[in-house]
Amino acid sequence: MKGSRRAGAFVKQDAQPQGWRARYPRRAAMAKKLSRRDVLRLGSLIAAPAVLKLASPAAAAEGRLRIAWWGGADRAKRTQAAIDAFKRLNVGVEVVYESVGWDAYWTKLATQVAGGSPPDIIQMDYRYLPEYARRGALRPLDDLIPSVIDPSDYVPSVIEAGKIDGKQYGIPMGMNSDVLLYDKTMLDTLGLPAPTPEMSWAEFTALSESITKKANRRGYFGAADPSVMEPELEYWVLTRGRTLYDASGRLGFTRDDAESWLTLCAEMRAKGAIAPADVAATDKITIDTDLLTTGHAAITFTNSNQIVGYQTANKGKLGMAFHPKGEKPGEYLKPSMMLCVAAKAADPKLAAALIDFMVLKPDGAKLLGVERGVSPSEKIRALLAGDLDETGRIQVDHLSALSKRGPAPLPPAPPKGAGEVTALIRQAAEKTGFKQLTPKQAADELVSEAERVLARA
Repeated sequence: MKGSRRAGAFVKQDAQPQGWRARYPRRAAMAKKLSRRDVLRLGSLIAAPAVLKLASPAAAAEGRLRIAWWGGADRAKRTQAAIDAFKRLNVGVEVVYESVGWDAYWTKLATQVAGGSPPDIIQMDYRYLPEYARRGALRPLDDLIPSVIDPSDYVPSVIEAGKIDGKQYGIPMGMNSDVLLYDKTMLDTLGLPAPTPEMSWAEFTALSESITKKANRRGYFGAADPSVMEPELEYWVLTRGRTLYDASGRLGFTRDDAESWLTLCAEMRAKGAIAPADVAATDKITIDTDLLTTGHAAITFTNSNQIVGYQTANKGKLGMAFHPKGEKPGEYLKPSMMLCVAAKAADPKLAAALIDFMVLKPDGAKLLGVERGVSPSEKIRALLAGDLDETGRIQVDHLSALSKRGPAPLPPAPPKGAGEVTALIRQAAEKTGFKQLTPKQAADELVSEAERVLARA
């Protein structure tokens, strides 16, 4: 599946960055820590399938919908099947869909929104919900809840994450967390152990270095370069007791945080533990271009739900692991993605009905499975429990283990300008990787430029 793995943009870079929203006051509902009860409810699946009433076929309906999502072949196949099932129940409804990779998705969506022709239903990332909502691109769904969409059995803190300024803009499709994925087949072949929950960064470096040496294959390394990925810097910062952004929209980490991260990655790179800059540059943040998939690394960094797409794209058996442990928790549970209705949608009620069918109705939810994450709905989790394949069970087991381990609080959503900051993070990593700047110089440049971007945003 050529899925994008990470974060996107509202508007084009620079003048209209892959950005976020205007500065905003602390929103307790989004920044608060998921309650332990919420997390445990999410992590546990009821063993016995629930008995749910299936939707009845509609006599007739009219309307045309456009829906867009990022992702690859596996996600497209599942989503198209759910759309077809919805159309069979709503004879006369036409649904046009658009599916591209992560980076292309946000560029295309930005152009569509700016041109006044967005899709009716927009797959949205938690990080970008505030800006799209606050710029008037999305329609509040409160008047359609619960009459059309009924998320009443969602984990409360999860549905709250779809609210901006007290209004419900997003319906979460699932939950996930940042993880390591590794080629278990390769590690078994090399006689090396899998990453462990208590592994330190020094131990991770040693394992990755051993993979590189034992594999003894040109262009093959123990792990992908995490420094080019914004969520990995976020993980590092969280383990140091800070966040990428604070609740007022300012930068939440320091120059020392950035320098220490870039220094660690430079040391791993020098030891051959992670891929060098020229190899890392081939990763375009899609599953198909990820170094694990292209045969350049045994370990990569991504989201837990992506194991479905990665396993489809990889021949070797994959495993999932926690990041190397820091002083404080750095992994947190977040909405994997949401579905939103565009403010310009011609038929908001019909759009909401499709969202409800895909996310909350048995016929649709079974077709989507857990590829987009573990459902926040108790009924849907129960429904899917008996149908989980190995990748689904791995995903659910990992989130359950995270709930017991103690996740970090859900950090504040990034502010307007965060898309540009994401690009700056990658630039700092690449300049360090290609030895154009030292880690200290790159960190100074990153923080200075990031503060400038956020100040003018």
